[in-house]
Amino acid sequence: MTAIPDPLDALTLPLQGSRLIEASAGTGKTWTIAALYLRLVLGHGTEATAFARPLSPEQILVMTFTRAATRELAERIRARLVEAAQCFQGALAPKVDDEFLLRLLDSYPPGSARQTAAWRLAMAAQEMDDAAVFTIDAWCQRMLREHAFDSGHSFDEDLLADEGELTTQAVHDFWRQQVYPLSGAALDGVLQVWPDVGALESEVKSRLRAAQAGAPPVADKDDSLLDLWQRLGEPQQAQVRTLKAQWAERIASMRQWLCALVQSETNPLSKNKYGLKSVCGWFDALQAWLDDPAQQQPDLDDKTWAKLTPDGLRAGCNQGKQVEPPAVFNQVETLRAALADLADLVPELQTYAAAQVDARLRALKAASGQFSFHDQLERLDAALAGPQGERLRSRILEQYPVALIDEFQDTSALQFSVFNRLYGITTAQTTHSAVLLIGDPKQSIYAFRGADIASYLRARQATQGRHSALQTNYRSTAEVVHSVNQLFERREQSAGAGAFLYRDDEAPDADNPVPFIAVGARGRAEQLVCSEGPVPALTCSVHQELESKRDARERFAAHAAARIVSLLNDTQAGFRQADGGFARLRQSDIAVLVRDGDEARAVRRALQRRGVASVYLSDRDSVFASPEAADLLRWLRAVAEPRDGRLARAAFAAPTLGATIDELAALATDDDVFENRLALLAELQTIWLRQGVLPMLRQTLHRLDLPARWLSEEDGERRLTNVLHLAELLQTASGTLDGEQALIRWLQEQMAGQSTEEQVVRLESEADLVRVVTIHKSKGLEYPLVFLPFATAFKEAKDGADDRERLREDLRLLYVALTRARHALWVGIAALKVGKGSVCMLHRSAIGYLLGGDTPCEGAAIPGLLRETFGDSPAVQIVDAAQEAELQRLQAAHPAPALIEPPNYHAQFERNWSIGSFSALVRDLTPRSTQQPALQAALQDELWATEPSMEQPSPATLQPSAARHRFPRGALVGKFVHEQLAWLGENGFALSAQQTQDSLLQRCARQGWDAPRSADLLEWLSEVLVTPLPPLGVALPEIDTLLAEMEFWLPVERACAAEIDALCQRHILPGRARPELTERTLHGMVMGFADLVFHHAGRYWVLDYKSNVLGTDDADYTQQALEAAVLEHRYDVQCALYMLALHRLLQARLRTAYDPQTQLGGAIDLFLRGVRGPQSGCVHIPPDGVLLDALDALFAQREEAA
Repeated sequence: MTAIPDPLDALTLPLQGSRLIEASAGTGKTWTIAALYLRLVLGHGTEATAFARPLSPEQILVMTFTRAATRELAERIRARLVEAAQCFQGALAPKVDDEFLLRLLDSYPPGSARQTAAWRLAMAAQEMDDAAVFTIDAWCQRMLREHAFDSGHSFDEDLLADEGELTTQAVHDFWRQQVYPLSGAALDGVLQVWPDVGALESEVKSRLRAAQAGAPPVADKDDSLLDLWQRLGEPQQAQVRTLKAQWAERIASMRQWLCALVQSETNPLSKNKYGLKSVCGWFDALQAWLDDPAQQQPDLDDKTWAKLTPDGLRAGCNQGKQVEPPAVFNQVETLRAALADLADLVPELQTYAAAQVDARLRALKAASGQFSFHDQLERLDAALAGPQGERLRSRILEQYPVALIDEFQDTSALQFSVFNRLYGITTAQTTHSAVLLIGDPKQSIYAFRGADIASYLRARQATQGRHSALQTNYRSTAEVVHSVNQLFERREQSAGAGAFLYRDDEAPDADNPVPFIAVGARGRAEQLVCSEGPVPALTCSVHQELESKRDARERFAAHAAARIVSLLNDTQAGFRQADGGFARLRQSDIAVLVRDGDEARAVRRALQRRGVASVYLSDRDSVFASPEAADLLRWLRAVAEPRDGRLARAAFAAPTLGATIDELAALATDDDVFENRLALLAELQTIWLRQGVLPMLRQTLHRLDLPARWLSEEDGERRLTNVLHLAELLQTASGTLDGEQALIRWLQEQMAGQSTEEQVVRLESEADLVRVVTIHKSKGLEYPLVFLPFATAFKEAKDGADDRERLREDLRLLYVALTRARHALWVGIAALKVGKGSVCMLHRSAIGYLLGGDTPCEGAAIPGLLRETFGDSPAVQIVDAAQEAELQRLQAAHPAPALIEPPNYHAQFERNWSIGSFSALVRDLTPRSTQQPALQAALQDELWATEPSMEQPSPATLQPSAARHRFPRGALVGKFVHEQLAWLGENGFALSAQQTQDSLLQRCARQGWDAPRSADLLEWLSEVLVTPLPPLGVALPEIDTLLAEMEFWLPVERACAAEIDALCQRHILPGRARPELTERTLHGMVMGFADLVFHHAGRYWVLDYKSNVLGTDDADYTQQALEAAVLEHRYDVQCALYMLALHRLLQARLRTAYDPQTQLGGAIDLFLRGVRGPQSGCVHIPPDGVLLDALDALFAQREEAA
C-alpha cells in the first residue's frame, strides 16, 4: 500500500539527515521554507529535532532554479526574520492566526533565552545580504571557484552561458576531418543521413541536449567515420547488392503481370485499391531502389507491401472475383523480411558523430577556459567522486551544513548526484548535516530542461519513512480544491496505474511513487459571484461530436472568449467580500492557459473579435527570436556605419519601423530625404558612442515617433515591449564588450543561440488585460479565474517515444493548470479525432484518462463520465458547446473620465533661442562668383550618383591620370573622405603601415566601393599625408600633438550675421568679392566640429579639409583659385569661427601663459585635390588679434550687458 506522508509540523520537523517534504500546489511551500529557516537560525528544537547548533544565513544553503525565485525566497525569508525578531523583542505582537510564530515564541520564556533568540533573529535579518540563497548553477560555479585546489580547477575560468557557437565549430571540425576524406559509397551513405553540415549540426545538438539529462555520448571503438563505414556499411551494402541482383528480374515480371492485369477488361482487382497510377508508382519506387546503389530500402509503406503479397491481392478483389498471383509474389514477404534484417546504420552513425563532436566540444572549451552550467555540474560531481572528493565534501559541508532544495522535482540526474555525494541522501543518516528536499512530483513539467522525475523518485525511495507533506491549500476556494480532488481521486481510487500512471498495474498493493493525495482547503474570505449567483468552481464546456484538433481549437477558443465577455459585461460579476464590500471582475483577473503559440493565437483572435485586449507570455519564447530582434540588428548596423547607403536603406525598410510605400519610394529617389536620413543615423551614432546604446535606441524611438505608431496597431504593445527589452539587454552586454561591432556580433550570436531566463519575452503591460499564458510559464503563479479551453488536446509522441510517458507528463501539466485558480475554472472538453480517423481519442488526453481511464469511449459518453466523477455537486456545471459561440463585444465597464481643463501657462521663455553653426550661416548663400560656369558647377556640392556628373567629359579629361582628380565628387564622397581623415588623425596619420592600409580598404569595401576606387582613395590619401604643408614645412604625420574632430560650443547673444560678415570682409582677404551672408541673428549657442586642431613648433593651429573640385589638373589649384573658392563658399567665416573657438579654449586652459601673437598659428584650409598643386592645396588664414577680439566682443558683449 502507498504510505501516506505525515502532515508537516514546521515547529517539530526533525532538521537532521535527509528528509523529503511533498508540497502540493498552493500549500504554502515558501512559507514553510521561511519557517524552517527561522528554526535553523535559532537552533530550535529538541535533541531529536533540532540541528546540532544555531546557524547564520551564510551557512544555510537555499537553492532553487531561477534568479527570480531566489530573489523572492530571500525577501520572504528576510521579512519573516524581521517580523519574528520584532515579536521576540516585544515590539510587535504575533498575528492571531500565526500559530507557528505564537508557538515558537512560547518555546522561549521571557528573559535571557528570549533575548538571545531575538538577537539571533535580528542579526540574521541584517546578514541576509550575504545569505546563501542561490540557483543551483550559480552555487556550483561558486563552489568550483572557492575550492579550486580541492576540486582541481582553475581560478580564472569563464562561464559560457550559451555554447551554441562552440558546438557549431565542433560540428564543422568533425565535418572537415571525418566527412571530407570520404568518397564513393561511403560518402553517398553518409550524405543520405546528413545531406549537409546543417543537418548534422541539428541532429548532434539535439542529441547533446538529451545527453545532458543522462550520461554523455560514448565514443565508438572506430577511429574514424570511414572505419565505421567499412565495419558496418560495406557488409550491409554487399547484402543489398545481392538482394537487388536477385530481385531485378522478379520485380520486372511482377510489374508486367500486375500492370497488365489492372488494365485488362476482366480486371478482378478493386480500382480504389489497385489503380493503374498507384501500381505504377509502387514499381517505380522499387525500380528506383534497384537503380540507386546507395538506396538501402525501397520507398514503400507497410500497406503497399501488404498489397503486393498473394493474400493482399486476393483481399483486394472485387466482390465475387478471384485472382491467383504468379509464384514470384510468394517471395515478397521474404524480400521484406530480408530488408528488415539489415542493420540500421543511421543510429550508429548518429551516436558516433555525437560522441566525436562532444569530445571536440570539450577540448575547445578546455582550450578557451570556458565552461557551461552543465560542465560545472559535471566537474563538481567528478571532483566529489575523485581522490580529493572526501576533503572537498567536508569543506563544503563545513561551509553549508544544511541545505534546503526548493522545486526538487525539477532537478536533473546530475544535480541529484551532486547533492547525494554531499549530503548522503541515499546513505546512512547523520546529525552533523541536513538536507531538506522540497518538491511535488505532480508538478514535474520541465523535462525539456533536463528535469528528471526519476531522480526525485529515487530520493523518495531513499528517504522512505522520512516523508512529510503539506496538506492544506491556502490558494483556492474549498469548492475548487474539492473539485480538483474529485477529478484526480476518481482515477487514483480505481484499479490500474493511478492518477499519474506510476502505480504498478500488476501489483496494486505496492507503493505508488507518485500518488494523488487529496488536500484540504482553508478557503477564501471573498466569493466570486455574477448575476446568476455564485460562479461555479468548475465549468465543463463539452462538445460531443467528433471533431479535428484544429476545429476544436477554434470552437473552444470562441466559447472561452464568449464566456469571458459575458462575465466582464455582467455588472454583478465580481468578488463579494466578507464585510459586504464588492469589487467588480476585471480583465486582469482572468488567465487563459495554453500549451503552445497556436493555441494562444486562437484565443487571442477570439478575444480580439470581441473587443477584449490580451497579453501573451510564454516560458520558452526568446526575445532574440522575435522579428524586432532581426530589425534591430539591421538598425544597429546602419547606425554603426551611417554613411553606408545599403545598410541605411535596409534599416529604414525594416517592417518594425513601419515605413509606408511612399516613404520608401522617397528614400530611394529623393536625395534630400536620403541625406536627412543619413544625417539622423550619424547623429544617433554620436549618441551611441558618447552615451551608450540604450540612450541611442530611446532617441530612435523618439525621433521616428515609433511608440505612437506601434500602439495604434493590433500588436504594437508587444512590439514596443520587445524593443525596450532588447535595448536593456544590449546596454547590459555593452558593458563587457569593446565597440559597436562587438555588440552587433553579440546580438547575432544571441539570435542564433538558445534562450536564457533574461531573454524570455516579458509581459507587454501591467494594464487591465486578459493574460494568455503557457502552462509551463504559469507554474508558481495564481489567478482568480482560469480558463483551460484545450484540456483534451494532446501531442503525439515523437520518434517512437513511449506514449505512456507522454500521457504522464500531460497529467502533470493538467494538474499544474487546474491548481492555478483561486475561485473558478472553465475547462473545454472535446471529442477529438486524429487525422481522418473516426474514433474518439478522448482517452488519450490527460483529462480523458482521469474521467474514463484508457478505455476508448464515444463523445456522447462525456457528460455521463463527468456526472460519475462529480456527482450532483453544485460547484460543478456542465454546459453544451455544440452551438456557435456568441459574438458579443466587450462593453466599457466605466465611462472614460472627463478631461480636466488644462492649466493656464504663464511662464516666459525665449522663443528665438537656437543652436547655430557655420552651415546655418551659409545655408541660403547667394553666389556672386565671377568664375567660369564650368568652375562654378564644379564648386557646387552634389550627391554622388552612379554617374558623378551629368556633363559628358571630353576625351582629354575622361580619365585624369591622378587618382585625386578622377575621384568622384559630391557631398557623400566628401563626407566619407573627411571621416577617413578623422580616423587616420586619431591613429597618428600612420597610413604607411600595412595594417592601416588594409583597414582603410576594408572601410571602403563596407561603403560599397569596388577595388579600383578603394585603391584610388588609398593613393590619394597617401599623397596628402606625405605632402609638406607650406605654412608648417612638414607633412601631417610629423605634427607634434593633434586632436581630430574637436567639438566646440560658443554662447552668443543676438549677434547679427551682417556684423560677423563685415568683420571677416575687413580682416580676411580684404577687398576681395564674396557672397554676403543672409541676414539672421544668432542667439543661443554656436557649435561646430573642427576637422583638426594641432600643436606644432610652439603654435596652435586649426585645419579644415576641403574636397572641392577646382579643375582636372594640379595646375588649376593656384593661389588665386584656392582663395576664390574660400571666398565663394565663405570658408573665411568658418576659419574665423574656428579660430575664435581655439582662441577661447587656449585662454581657458593656458590663462596668463597664453600669448595669441606667438602661440596662435592660424587656420588652414587644405584642398585635398590640390596637394600637388603650386600651393600644395593650402590657404593659410593668419591669426588676426583685432578680428578675434572683435568677434569675442560681438559674441559676449550683449551677454555681459544682460
